[in-house]
Amino acid sequence: MKKIDVPLKNALKEFLEPYGFKKVRGRYPYFVKVINDEIIEVITFRNLIGMGYLTIGGLATVYGREIDFSMSPRYNGDWIDLYDGGVYECLKAENGGQLDIPEPHYPLIELDIAEEDFQQAIELAVNTVRDVLVPAFARVTDLPSCVSFYRQFSGLKLILSPEIKDNEEGLLNFLVYENVEEYQKDTLRLYGLKNTDLLNEMNSYTQEDNRKDKIDRIRRAKEQIRLFTEQRNSPEVLAEIEYRKNLNIKRLKEQKVI
Repeated sequence: MKKIDVPLKNALKEFLEPYGFKKVRGRYPYFVKVINDEIIEVITFRNLIGMGYLTIGGLATVYGREIDFSMSPRYNGDWIDLYDGGVYECLKAENGGQLDIPEPHYPLIELDIAEEDFQQAIELAVNTVRDVLVPAFARVTDLPSCVSFYRQFSGLKLILSPEIKDNEEGLLNFLVYENVEEYQKDTLRLYGLKNTDLLNEMNSYTQEDNRKDKIDRIRRAKEQIRLFTEQRNSPEVLAEIEYRKNLNIKRLKEQKVI
């Protein structure tokens, strides 16, 4: 069969450039769009050793982890893999359980794909990006909408840690929420919705399970509110925000992304 890497990369490049995505310099197929020099949208694909190639996407900000496009998408998979089981499932729920793509995850281009099916597989990968990931990313225009995206698709990224340097995208909370009341409202609502979702999804989930889970979720929500209240005006938080922003903007400039 044909080699997958080059034609898939070329097809994604041709499709994504009109949407403002740039191919990052280097050996790996990262296509990146930067919004307001703060938000980084990424579309790429991974070689699942022995299985084939999976098209994936992810979102980051300059206030999160160090952004490194010099490593394989495989090793950036903790943040450039939001779609698989995350974005898709949430979008499917929004549409009453229906989503007009043929697979419940990004199409896997298998290594042993027949020659006559190769081009169709490439087109399916691009069409799924067009129909699912690009519209999902289009919701993100600024930091508040970025937080909304995370809360919908990857809420764990926003969790606050007692150790400020251990936050992933948690520092966004301090940039977006102007007061404790707003943060508290959204946090309690998020934890409450998760509890309801579990009850609806699990047939074996009893009312007693629901009660215990709700108590635990409220406890965790209150802990997040406590951390936000204590850390929001901390000089350490402000210093970490500035450090991460400067570091990541420097990295993005070095790679000619901005």
